[in-house]
Amino acid sequence: MSVITEEERSLLNKAKSFDESALGEIYDRHHEALYRYAMRLLGDQQIAEDCIAETFLRFINSLSKGHVPQVNLRAYLYRIAHNWITDHYRRKKHDEERELDENFSTNKDLLTEVEKDIQIKQIRCAILSLTHEEQLVILLKYFEGFQNDEIADLLGKRVGAIKALLNRSVVTLRKKIKN
Repeated sequence: MSVITEEERSLLNKAKSFDESALGEIYDRHHEALYRYAMRLLGDQQIAEDCIAETFLRFINSLSKGHVPQVNLRAYLYRIAHNWITDHYRRKKHDEERELDENFSTNKDLLTEVEKDIQIKQIRCAILSLTHEEQLVILLKYFEGFQNDEIADLLGKRVGAIKALLNRSVVTLRKKIKN
């Protein structure tokens, strides 16, 4: 398990005192990757931006309560974002289906776009139906480009356990998408 570096510890101590430059540096280091992660799961720019804003707000609230991450800061922020996304989908579970224009026709481009949207939604739902740990390893490995040893480090597991978890997660995901 990776312990926070001295540089991160110093940055977090300053951030805990609401040092604007430290908070800004943490944001600058992590917001782009977190945004890409949120976009992959949410598929909506505005909601992804809301997720990132809320992630950093929750992070600051956590710091104000004296809760400072003891392991990798990046993993801590991803977990906050992931929890927000999970909460978002729980709230939206019974969302209305996309409304189609009254003048709906069999326009091939429109049908292709609708089919693509449905597939993307099915994949998102399938990913979100996995366990929290399965979701994290799938997204970190295949969408964020993390190496197995980095994922193991972030989750505090051995590389072999990550490989097994990835394998099980992919098999489960394939089954869920086929149904």
